[in-house]
Amino acid sequence: LRVARSSIPDLIVSDVMMPEMDGMELCRKLKADAEVGFIPVLLLTARADVTDRIDAYALGADAYLSKPFDSRELVARVDGLIRERRRLRGHYASRLPQVDNERLRSADEVYLDSITRIIHERLSDEEFSVERLAHEAGQTRATLFRRLKDAAGTTPSALIRQVRLERARTMLERGAGTVNEVAYGVGFKSVSHFCTAFRETYGTSPGSWKASREGGQSVDRTSP
Repeated sequence: LRVARSSIPDLIVSDVMMPEMDGMELCRKLKADAEVGFIPVLLLTARADVTDRIDAYALGADAYLSKPFDSRELVARVDGLIRERRRLRGHYASRLPQVDNERLRSADEVYLDSITRIIHERLSDEEFSVERLAHEAGQTRATLFRRLKDAAGTTPSALIRQVRLERARTMLERGAGTVNEVAYGVGFKSVSHFCTAFRETYGTSPGSWKASREGGQSVDRTSP
């Protein structure tokens, strides 16, 4: 458990029969731990009883392989679990702004939702940092980086910036203040930095975006 928390591996393969803690208990503790519960677990066992497999899956095991097995099957199972994790990561990465609207609540979604909520609560604080996000999430900085990378293919700083820009865009659409007020309202220290980030993300300046939404005109993607 200590190694899993410190290294955050892509996958954990464990034998069911171990001296100090059996694989079933290890799986139970891993899946109950908020910091490592998202890591896929594959259990290996010499017991082929159906009840054992059912118990393993009930504890949250992602795969269960009975001995003796072909090493190629083990490799295929490992590859499949990692591939599925990457597929989910890509899927949710493209839908981060709508995390709150998702209907299916996977462990990754719940995690992203909790992190995004923390950012929203501190959005106007220009001193809000990755370190403070990790602290409020109850995680180390390294764990936060690894979990966000695994769940959504992004970094904490990129997510903070994304949430700020998403809120800024909404505020501009609703006419909730001037460009300067919106910039400071979502935590940017510099209006020029905000304008640059906004243009890089949405292809137009905040002023043009605001004017187009208020006047129903097309967005000017060339003006400053």
